Amino acid sequence: MTLKRVATALAVLLPLLVQGLWVGAHGGGQLVAGPVQTGPYTLSVWINPPQPRSGEPLHFTVGVAAPQDGAPVLDAQILVTMQALEQDLAPIAAPATTDQSINKLFYETDLDVEQPGLYLATVAVAGPEGEGDLSLELDVQPPSPFNWFLLGLAGLSLVMVFGWWRTRRSREGDK
Repeated sequence: MTLKRVATALAVLLPLLVQGLWVGAHGGGQLVAGPVQTGPYTLSVWINPPQPRSGEPLHFTVGVAAPQDGAPVLDAQILVTMQALEQDLAPIAAPATTDQSINKLFYETDLDVEQPGLYLATVAVAGPEGEGDLSLELDVQPPSPFNWFLLGLAGLSLVMVFGWWRTRRSREGDK
């Protein structure tokens, strides 16, 4: 493998890795509530990452359905609020919309939680059929001591350099 091939492989793989991390941050995650009847709607709530950490964006995905037939409700307004339970901190809130949603059937938002601790997360829904809210406790842990993305990138780089070195060494032996 020549240096040019290694550079080409890295140029192809790196954007795919970054794209995969970006897509993974939108939608999905761990189901933390639902389906639950909330006012005139049925809500399901997912968070990602499954273990929230301070200093990292906490992604919420909210599914809103009509309880009669389970059809998605696409014209609701969703507000996600987090309030610290053990500290005197200002609430963190953001509207969840279908703008970030890949299939436009879910409402999504990101909240930046800067302090670890126990939080009350409230998902408030308002739409043509009425209003409702769902609350749940989330334990936000301190930041992770490792940056797994950079660690993975360093490992990939090390493998690529080793492959390049081994190929170069075998070519020198052929001469």
